[in-house]
Amino acid sequence: MEKQSSFTIGSALLVLAAAGFLQKRKHFLWLMNVDTAHSIIRIPLAALLFYGSQAELKTTRSILLGTGIIYILIGAAGLKDRTVGGLLPSKLTGVDFVYHFGVGAIALWLGGRTGRMLKP
Repeated sequence: MEKQSSFTIGSALLVLAAAGFLQKRKHFLWLMNVDTAHSIIRIPLAALLFYGSQAELKTTRSILLGTGIIYILIGAAGLKDRTVGGLLPSKLTGVDFVYHFGVGAIALWLGGRTGRMLKP
């Protein structure tokens, strides 16, 4: 479950990063922030998640924990300042908050799981 989730989250980040570089608008489907600055942050995180989908379970869980922490921190910082201190010039939207806190919570939960997977 963790490895598949790592791949899925990484894939979503890659799509959003590509949208940020290819779209002239600063919001994907007028809903989510996809400016260039946000896309630059997403690329290394997506690469790490792709790596995690192929790594040992302990490594995958660590990557998911880190991803969850990053997402929760971005969401929390956005609540104080929608540009996250000027890092995201086109500001976070309501959908961004749901996305960041939702993915962050899921990644924290998956990364914090204990025990072995049923299937490798």
